[in-house]
Amino acid sequence: MKATTSREKVALPKVTSLKARANKLAKRLDKFTSSKWSAEVYSMSPTEAREILLERNCNKGTEATNRTLKKRNVNFLGRAIAEGNWKRHAGNVKFDTTGTLIDGQHRLNAIAQSGEILEVIVEKGCDAGTSPAIDQGDNRTLTHAVQFGKKLTGLTPSQVGWFTTRAVQILRSIVNIEGKSVPEGTLSERSKGYSANQVVKVINEHKSAMAFVYANKSKKKGFTRPAILGPIISFISEDWEKGAKFYNDFIGASIKTGKSNAARMLGKHLEKVNTMKENGEKMSLGVYSSRGYDEMVYWHQQTLKAIEAFKNNNNIKFRA
Repeated sequence: MKATTSREKVALPKVTSLKARANKLAKRLDKFTSSKWSAEVYSMSPTEAREILLERNCNKGTEATNRTLKKRNVNFLGRAIAEGNWKRHAGNVKFDTTGTLIDGQHRLNAIAQSGEILEVIVEKGCDAGTSPAIDQGDNRTLTHAVQFGKKLTGLTPSQVGWFTTRAVQILRSIVNIEGKSVPEGTLSERSKGYSANQVVKVINEHKSAMAFVYANKSKKKGFTRPAILGPIISFISEDWEKGAKFYNDFIGASIKTGKSNAARMLGKHLEKVNTMKENGEKMSLGVYSSRGYDEMVYWHQQTLKAIEAFKNNNNIKFRA
């Protein structure tokens, strides 16, 4: 029989201690294992959330029981916690009959990072095969969150949708969904991930300007593009007289010709590009390509150029 070395004698207690801790953790998490389905309100601590994610969650490889973790979703939920908008019923934490986490990993990650004990709805004993069916229905949109948040008054559901889309466009020119500043003249590449609170704040800041543009919407193709209206709404909020004049020139509603042709030229350029696209003609629009994001940035930048020229009473010319 091999003699135990002094190094092994030191290591044995450590191994025993680790096994003891693992067994203790397993017993703590056994409460999420059940052969029968049940649901309850549960106070989830950051420590317990981390333990579940470590021991009962698998989101990689062929044995995965959860989707790949999306950091932006965790950040979105983290922002909801920070803003005091955490809702325990907004999404449940589900375990199957073996105690394996099959839904709620983003919520648990957000709790783990928050340092706060938060209430969640825990479902245990979910049937086998539940995981593939989760989130296959009609998900609620940001517009729904803004509408049902009851923080905007006097707007119809269709108006809430229109205002929300333009508010997100303004947000995309200021900060990305991670909260980092966006370089001037460009847009955040992602639009999904802004919170209802952020949108409501932007709408309230620009409500009069948005209401003016909404009430005077143009029926011309492309003239309600968020990429174009975002900067125009911001301009109207900054300087109502000049901003409203710019918008009226842009949609062709002005009676008198102003000192600058910038807004009218922007409108004509938009109409020309629309015609060229319909006819399949080649265009050279700088960053423009078939990608929707690139085209969005292009129109955002051209609108900013037109507004700058208009402010300085300069004329401008666009080329397609």
